[in-house]
Amino acid sequence: MNKEIQDKLDEFITSFLEVKEVKQFLILKDELASSKEIEVLKDEVRRSQKDMALSLGTSLYKEKKAYYLSKKREYESHPLIVNYEMLKEEVDYLLNELVNKLKA
Repeated sequence: MNKEIQDKLDEFITSFLEVKEVKQFLILKDELASSKEIEVLKDEVRRSQKDMALSLGTSLYKEKKAYYLSKKREYESHPLIVNYEMLKEEVDYLLNELVNKLKA
């Protein structure tokens, strides 16, 4: 790659990483990755989903489904997850805008 183009690309990446939303997203992503509470919630959602699937066609299905849905709601409404999803949408939007500008 041309050195001038590589320098501009490096400058662009550095600038992009300085955008407030991008910084917040990366910090929150790291926080989520190291959160034991989030990991426990994820495991509970996965386990309850599996239990629900295995109970399909049995009298326990409705109970297992209700428990799964409650765990899923608990996970999805956790403040870290809510903030992460919101920031992810903002960063995705910024990236899409940049891609569109590069294509033009």
